[in-house]
Amino acid sequence: MDVWAVTLDTTAVGELEELYQKTLLLLDEESKARLKKYYHRIDSIRGLIGRLLPRLLLKERGIPVASVRFSKTSTGKPYISSQLDVPVGYNITHDNGVVAMASSVGSDLYPDPPAYRVGIDVMLLQLPKRDTFPGFVEIFKDQLTDLERRILLPTSSAPPLSQHEELRRFYLIWTLKEAYTKALGLGMGFDFSRIEYDVPNDVVRIDGKPPRGWMFTRFDLRNTGSDGRIEEYVGVIARFVGEEAAREGKVQSAESSPAWLRVFDAKEFLGKALEELSD
Repeated sequence: MDVWAVTLDTTAVGELEELYQKTLLLLDEESKARLKKYYHRIDSIRGLIGRLLPRLLLKERGIPVASVRFSKTSTGKPYISSQLDVPVGYNITHDNGVVAMASSVGSDLYPDPPAYRVGIDVMLLQLPKRDTFPGFVEIFKDQLTDLERRILLPTSSAPPLSQHEELRRFYLIWTLKEAYTKALGLGMGFDFSRIEYDVPNDVVRIDGKPPRGWMFTRFDLRNTGSDGRIEEYVGVIARFVGEEAAREGKVQSAESSPAWLRVFDAKEFLGKALEELSD
């Protein structure tokens, strides 16, 4: 498994305009047309990076990108529809100033084509303006289990949580639910209250039971803006690895700089794409 993450300063999008216009030409006509429909340039740039990530992955593996076709399942999950000598499964996510891709290749990938059960989600730790944390949790109460609500809003007799820990717990719960359903290729068609993440104990249950054959990994990311502002993100990768998997229902915590995580600045990434994917 590998994760590539691209960070960008959402307050300085104009600095990417020249690279955006040049790298846009690397895509097929349908992809270019879709990206040009976005009203805000930041959305177009995030979409562009999301399309370039799997193409660069293929390029690094020596696969001719021009001959590869991309498709979507009936529920909208992208996958590589071309027949490859070594199978590649991937999933894309983005939130605010991060676009990320999880991928598995060859023997690291459980053989269930075409889209494969690989999912990733990343979210910025932030509380919406003019909202309190209890009010924020209340919005999502129907998609949380009783245990998750207690984890997020402990009783008055329990030690209080810092706001950072409150947000960390909530977004870990949410990104795990998203990553799992994205791996299944179901998106919002799955009742999130069926998924339970006991964050303090790093245990996952689906319909009250540990999910057989699934591996979950959580990780942290930081994005520093040009003004020195630091954004903190949490992410979760979910992938099916076979029913013989040993860590049933446990969430693995990534070390501070895991070997499988590569982080690029947006300028660096777009420049790399332009150099390596140009004819």
